[in-house]
Amino acid sequence: MPVQTTQSKIRYAEAWTGEATYATSLLLLTVDTYGTESFEWDFKTLRMEIEEDFKVELPQANFDRLMVAINLMKTDDFFKSLPDFIAWCNILDGDRYDPRVFDPADAEEIAWGISEALLIEPPDEDEPFTDEIRAYIGAALDKEGIINPPDILRLALRDNPDLYSTVKGEFSDDPAMFGAIYQFENKKTQAINQYVKMRLQQLSEQIEQLPLRSGNAAGVMQQVIKQMA
Repeated sequence: MPVQTTQSKIRYAEAWTGEATYATSLLLLTVDTYGTESFEWDFKTLRMEIEEDFKVELPQANFDRLMVAINLMKTDDFFKSLPDFIAWCNILDGDRYDPRVFDPADAEEIAWGISEALLIEPPDEDEPFTDEIRAYIGAALDKEGIINPPDILRLALRDNPDLYSTVKGEFSDDPAMFGAIYQFENKKTQAINQYVKMRLQQLSEQIEQLPLRSGNAAGVMQQVIKQMA
């Protein structure tokens, strides 16, 4: 560990413990400090090292997000295991993980979970998600009455792949009612798109301000890509 000034200690503490610190940022801090070899450490050991080196108490939510980020780098569980997909979407969106309670991921949480997961570890496959996960996404969209999903969720498998035509047909004799329904559901899609856009902007600004030793987030990610290849 390099010698840290009081100001740099404050910045590191804020980065590691801030409620708004994203999984991507925590991953960058970890690689910048310990290298990708830390991905092979026992998670308890990594947490102990971080807390000891930076004199912080890592919040459980931040620790959970970091563990998800590392697992995204090491495994394809997010794309192949429905329980992991649901849990990790919730964690990436900021929820506390409690294995004793089933917490279904809604469309907004899924949209952000997929968005950040693809930033951390873009898959090689054209369609990396299992049909089971895609069907779950479809069920979440159906439950929330979303007819035309955001682009990030168009991978969903749905019982009715052309829900727009079906709903339009059901209200063929009442176009005003159909228009109201479509406008209402379209606002949900717009809200999800805005949510993801807002979080991406926050993440971008956060990464620029990270107190990385290299001073270069892109350089850290290149290190990750090179060593994980």
